[in-house]
Amino acid sequence: MRLSYLVIILIVAMLLGSCGEDDTEKLAQREIRDILYDISTDFNLKDMYGILEHLHTDYLHKGLISYHFNDDWLSYMARFSLLEIEVLYIEIQDNKAIAHTRNKFSSAAETVVLNEPADNGEISYFYRDNGVWYVYGNQAWAKKGIQRAWDY
Repeated sequence: MRLSYLVIILIVAMLLGSCGEDDTEKLAQREIRDILYDISTDFNLKDMYGILEHLHTDYLHKGLISYHFNDDWLSYMARFSLLEIEVLYIEIQDNKAIAHTRNKFSSAAETVVLNEPADNGEISYFYRDNGVWYVYGNQAWAKKGIQRAWDY
């Protein structure tokens, strides 16, 4: 009986020990993908507060703060009825990340596809604060090109 407990403890210890950096990165990517899915769902439900829950309090992107983000996204909601976000890949460096996505805004009158972060990047830059990922912006006061996760 004691031997079986010892074997079970050893197996559990080996399984826990095998959780390495790859698992941490996979978990981070899953969390960021979930945030983007939540943003698209909230957009489609016209839930601006749901979207804003994912913004960091220090959000700054190309000189715009969260107030401007709110205004811009309310305009998008008035113009488009549907947002689909396709995550292409995510770059992660420590507590920062950049999500490369294809964002498709649709309405009965028009469709606009943005390749992010190249076209705008408002929801492409992420920061992990106290273990939680948030949309963070590129932290730049001026417009500039694509940044790597470790550059902002």
